[in-house]
Formats: sequence, C-alpha cells, structure tokens
Amino acid sequence: MAVHSFMAPSAEALPRSRAGYLPTLDGWRAIAIAGVLADHATTIFISRGGWYSHLRTGANGVSLFFAISGFLICSRLVEEEQLSGHISLRGFYIRRACRILPAALTYLGILAILALLGWVTVTPLEWSSCIFFFRNYLPPEWIRAGWGGSTIHFWSLAVEEHFYLIWPALLVLSGRVRARTAAAILAVAVAVWRWWDFHHQIVNRYLPGLLFPSRTDVRLDALLIGCLAALILAEPRWREWLVRRFTPAVWFACALAYVAYQVATRRHDYGLHESVLLAALVAGTVLRPETWVGKALENAAVRWVGRLSYSLYLWQQIFLVPAGHGPLFLLQRFPWNFIPLLLVAVLSYELIERPMVRLGHRLAAPPTPGRPEMHSPDTLPALQAEPIAQAS
Repeated sequence: MAVHSFMAPSAEALPRSRAGYLPTLDGWRAIAIAGVLADHATTIFISRGGWYSHLRTGANGVSLFFAISGFLICSRLVEEEQLSGHISLRGFYIRRACRILPAALTYLGILAILALLGWVTVTPLEWSSCIFFFRNYLPPEWIRAGWGGSTIHFWSLAVEEHFYLIWPALLVLSGRVRARTAAAILAVAVAVWRWWDFHHQIVNRYLPGLLFPSRTDVRLDALLIGCLAALILAEPRWREWLVRRFTPAVWFACALAYVAYQVATRRHDYGLHESVLLAALVAGTVLRPETWVGKALENAAVRWVGRLSYSLYLWQQIFLVPAGHGPLFLLQRFPWNFIPLLLVAVLSYELIERPMVRLGHRLAAPPTPGRPEMHSPDTLPALQAEPIAQAS
C-alpha cells in the first residue's frame, strides 16, 4: 500500500464533508436552543397546565444539544485522523478551551458583579462548582440560597466537559473500529446503570437530594450515541448502505416516533431510545442535506440562530428565569426580556466567542477550517501547507 504526500487544498476547495463544517448542525442547534428558551420564557404559562405543558421542552433541547455535540466532536476527530494520520489531543483541548471557557467565565464574572450589587443571589460554592465543572453534582440543599437559578444551567456544560475529558482519549487509544464497539457498550452500560440507580438510589445515599437527570453518569449515553452515529457515517461501506436504506420516509418515521412519544406522555424521557432517535435524526440530515428538512436547517436565518446558541444558552438564565432582584427584575418581564437577551448574546458571540475561537486556531491550527466566519484567515496558510498522508 503506497502512501502519497500532497498539499492540502484551500478552504474554499474543500467539500463540506472535509471542511469541518456541517451547516445542518447549526440548524439543529437553533432547534435545541429554541426548546430551552420556550421552556424558560413561558414558565408562568406552563404552571397553568393544559396544552401549556407541551412547552416543557427545555430538557428535550439539552438532549438534542448532547446528540449534536457527540456527533460533531467525534466527526471532527475522525476527520483529523483521516487527513493527518493522527489525532492531536493537545490541539483538541486548546481549541475546546478557547471555544468554551472564555464566554462561560465572562458570564460567571458578570454574575459575580451582579451578586455583589445584590441583584442576584449566588453562593461561593455554587459559583465555584461552575468554574470547576461539577455543578451537576451539587445538591440544591448545599446551596444556602436554594436551587441556584442563575447557575443551574451549568449542569449541562459540566456533562459536556466530562465528555471532552473521556471520549477523545478513548478514541485515540482504541482506534476507530474498536471505538464503535466501545461507544455502543458504554452507552448501554450507562442506560443500565441509570435504570438500576433510579430504582435503588445508590448515589442518593451519599449525595442526598442530588438532581438525578443532571448527573454525567446517567446522561453520557446521549453523547456516546452521537459519537457512534459519527463513526458509522465515517465508514464508506456503512455510509453507502445508509444512503440507500435511511430514506426520507424512514427519517420522517423516526421524527414522528420521537414527537408522538413526548406528546403522549407529556413528560421528558431521557432514555436510550431518545438518544438513538435524536442521533438518527441529526445524522439523517447530515447524510441527506438536499432534502427539504436539510434545506430548512441550512436556511441562513436558522443557521444564524444556531451560531448564537451557545451565547443564548449561557445568558438566557439571567433574563428568562425570574431569579433576579432590583433593577434586574425589570429586564425579566416576558416578552421584552428577549430583547436584552438577544443583544447580550450577539455581543458575547462577536466580542468573545469569535475572537477566542480564532485564537485557538492560531495556537493549534485544525486540519480543516470549520465554520467559515469562525476561522482566522491567518491560519489558512498553515492548513494549505500541511502535508496530508493518504493511502492509495
């Protein structure tokens, strides 16, 4: 088997499957954040019961975020391995740190200022649990002020950070083939453990009152199934088979099954079946972006909302969740609270997220440029000059 070395094409010449950017995922992010915002912004209506109960879509939105993250992170790692012959964990963690930490730390910094002003209530332990990403293992009873409404959404960020620590190293150590088996086995193991602990309350004996749905050990399957979907699509033989078999009709049946279950039970269920369905829905649109669903997800306005999703998720807790005091309470009145939220999210994206992502690309250039507007032009020469080993 001969190995040839050649120069990487420019970012413009790369097909999107090799450009590190999947536009449909931005569309899915828009749907996920819409679910979270609808839930938090309409709490006052949800309490009335009736059809308003169907607005409890926040947990569904977070589960969708998990499926997207697992699929995207694994896709990019596999793409790096295919293009360069290896996966740089150092580069991955530098880029992830620049992507996640600056905006999160800025939010916590502003929150600390608001707490000093007496506009929100945040305890030191609660704040520290967000800094060190163990907010999802902090029982509400340990927070003297109560449930911690201004930081509770950091539970999902903690789950994702734990995933970042586990999965890339596992993928590097095991390789793609064995990683598929590992992802499937671990996902099933998490589901079994979730069922067992729910019925026997083992963890609750040591951490009484801990919120069960927020724990990494009972939610990791949502990300692992996304990884498994990415690994399956990375295999040409399986991808070709899915192109033939996973038709738009099958995709639509999966979507109906998911919606029907949620509507029929009127509750959010985060079992293994939900993780499989969400990963299948996401992967299906990546597989067939030319369908009307794919085109809708890739609509410019929808993708714009998706690009803001991380900032919207971080800052919505201040404006949509009535946990503020004094002047801040005036900014939490529905529906006017969406105006300051959108303004702050745009500022956060433009002034913090984009510059810091570009810094991450300068410190550790990725093998492909990724989302165009996030990529720094001065890293393109490094990408174009990087030799890629390809077997033929």
